[in-house]
Amino acid sequence: MLYFRKHALVILATPKTGSSALEQALMPLADIVLQGHPDIKHCTFQRYKWRMEKFIQIFEDTPPATTALIRHPQDWLSSWFRFRHGAWLTGTPRSTRGLSFDQFVEGYLSQPQPAYAAVGRQSKFLIHPQTDTTVDHLFRYDAMPAFVAFLEARLGQPVALDRVNASPDWEVSLSPEVQARLEAQFAQDYALYDAALVAAPA
Repeated sequence: MLYFRKHALVILATPKTGSSALEQALMPLADIVLQGHPDIKHCTFQRYKWRMEKFIQIFEDTPPATTALIRHPQDWLSSWFRFRHGAWLTGTPRSTRGLSFDQFVEGYLSQPQPAYAAVGRQSKFLIHPQTDTTVDHLFRYDAMPAFVAFLEARLGQPVALDRVNASPDWEVSLSPEVQARLEAQFAQDYALYDAALVAAPA
C-alpha cells in the first residue's frame, strides 16, 4: 500500500497485479509505504478502511481517494500457478510442479483448498464485506496504460514501471469444463473485473 498525502491518494497492492513494480517506481514519492511481509504490503480494502484510513485522518480531515488493479480471474490464477512453479518451492506443499493448470484450478475450486492452490480471492481483497463497497478507482490490470495515465495525472509526473517479481512468461490453458466451474463459483470476481475501468476517468 502506498499513500500520497499531497495528492490525497492511496494505492492498494492487489497481489499479482504488478504491485512490486508500482512500489519500486512510486515509493520515493509516497508518505506511507506498507511493504515487506505480504500481510502488511497487501493490506486489504477492509483493513485499510478499518485502521489505516482512520490513522490518515489524524492528519487530514478528508480521507484520500483509493485505487487498485484487478486482473481477469483466470489470468490471475494463471500467474499464481506459474509463480508457484518456481524452483524455490520445489518439494513444498505450495509447489505446482508436476501439476497441470486444470489440476491447479480444480484445487482452487475445492474445499478445503490444498496448500498449492490457497491464494485467496481478489474480491475478498477489494470488497468490504460489511458495506459491499470497493475502491474509488478500480482499473483492469490489462488496461495498465490507462492506470498509469491516471497516476500520472494524479501525481503530476511521469510514471515508468519496470518488470519486477513477475511470474514466468509461458502459456497455460484451461479446459472448457473447469473454466465453466470457475466462472460459476467465482462469479463475483468476474463481475468485479467486468465493472473495472479500462480508461482513466475524466
